[in-house]
Amino acid sequence: MHFYKEFTGTVENKRTHSFGGELQYRSPEWNGFSFGLGEYMAFNLGMNPDDPENREGYLPSDNTNVLGKAFVRYHNYGFDLKGGRIGLDTPFANEVQGWTMIPALYEGFGGNYSMPFNEDIKLHGYRIYRFKPMSEEHFVKTDTGTPEVDDTSMPGVSSDGFTTFGLRYGRLYGATAEAWYYDFDRRARMAYAGTEIPIQSLKMGQWTPYIGAQYLHEWDADDQLFPYQNIDTDLYSARIGIRSRNHNFYVAATRVPEKDDAFLNGAYFSPYSFGIYNQTPLESGQPLVSMVTSNQPGNTLAARYVYHSDRFLTVLGYTHLDLKDSSGIYYPLPAKNIDAGFLILGYDITERLHAEFEFDYVDSPSAQTGNYHAERLRLVYKFGKEMPEKYH
Repeated sequence: MHFYKEFTGTVENKRTHSFGGELQYRSPEWNGFSFGLGEYMAFNLGMNPDDPENREGYLPSDNTNVLGKAFVRYHNYGFDLKGGRIGLDTPFANEVQGWTMIPALYEGFGGNYSMPFNEDIKLHGYRIYRFKPMSEEHFVKTDTGTPEVDDTSMPGVSSDGFTTFGLRYGRLYGATAEAWYYDFDRRARMAYAGTEIPIQSLKMGQWTPYIGAQYLHEWDADDQLFPYQNIDTDLYSARIGIRSRNHNFYVAATRVPEKDDAFLNGAYFSPYSFGIYNQTPLESGQPLVSMVTSNQPGNTLAARYVYHSDRFLTVLGYTHLDLKDSSGIYYPLPAKNIDAGFLILGYDITERLHAEFEFDYVDSPSAQTGNYHAERLRLVYKFGKEMPEKYH
C-alpha cells in the first residue's frame, strides 16, 4: 500500500509505504469445534520518512508482526461462537478491512445465534477485554481516540473494554434492519438502530427504489474517566436511493443537534472507530471526511454512487458538512462549512491480483488541516485456496 496526504494547514504532509500480508489457517471441524490462526505482517523497507509526523501511522509505517487471530470456535445448532483473538463485524467496532495493511482486532469472546424460525435473524453478543489498533503489535486496554487531527483529538483512555449486544435481520437485495447496544467501560453507553427498506411497488425493471433511517443515542457510563462526562448525544439520519444488481445511488441527510450543556456540545463520537478510516453505518465510504465530524454537532448532506461487477468497482461520493460550535476537549472548536469528494476505483486484474486506487479532496476552513487531498494505492495478491466467508 502507498498512502499520501497533503495539507494546506498546520498538519504535516504524510507519505507512507507498507509491504506485507497475512497468513490464515482454519482447522477442520470436530463436533462443531475448530480453531483458527491469523498472522499479520507489515514492513516499510526503509522507504518512509524519518520524522513520524510525516508518516501515516495507521498503515502502519513501522515494521509490524503480530499473531492477530488465535481463537477456538464452536459452530453448531445455530450458534457461531469464538473466544480468543478475533475479528468483529459490529457497526461501531470492526476490523476496518481493506483500508490498512493490518486490521483492527479484538481479544475476548462472543458470536451470534441464528433464530431457528428464520435464519435471516441473528442475535449477536460480545465481551471484549483488549483491542489491537491497526498499527500496534500488542493487544492493549486503550481505545483509538478520535479523530486523528492535531490538537482536536479525543484522547485514548485505558479501560476494561466493552460489551455489545445486537439483533440483525437482512437478506441480499431485501429489507435490512439492526439494533445494537454498547457499554464502553467507564466512557459511554450507546444505542443504535437502523433500517433499509426496498419499495417493491415502485420497482422499474431491474431498478428498485429504497428508503432508510438511522438513530443513535449516547449517554453516561458508570465511574467515567476523563474527558467523558455529561454525555447526551442524538443522531438522526435518513436516506433515499435506487439500486440494481450492479448499481447503487443514494442521497442521505444526517442531523446531530447542538446541546450547550452536553459533552462536546452533543457531538457524536465512537471510541473504537478510527478517525480517517471509519467504517460505521454513519460514515462508511468517506474515510477522510470523518476527520472533521466526530467532535462537533451539525448537519451533513451526502450523495453516493457505486458500480460493481465481477471485476470492477467504482465509488463516487460527495459530502457537505455544516458543523456547529463545540466545547472540544482542549479548547472550543468553531463552526465551519466543509465540502468533500472522493473516488475509488478497483479492478481484479486476475482472479488473484487486485488493484485499488482512492482519491479524496476536502475543502475545509480549518486552521489545522486547511484544504487537503489524499491518495491511496492498494495492491493485493492472494495465494492458495480462497478461504470461504463462513471461516473468517
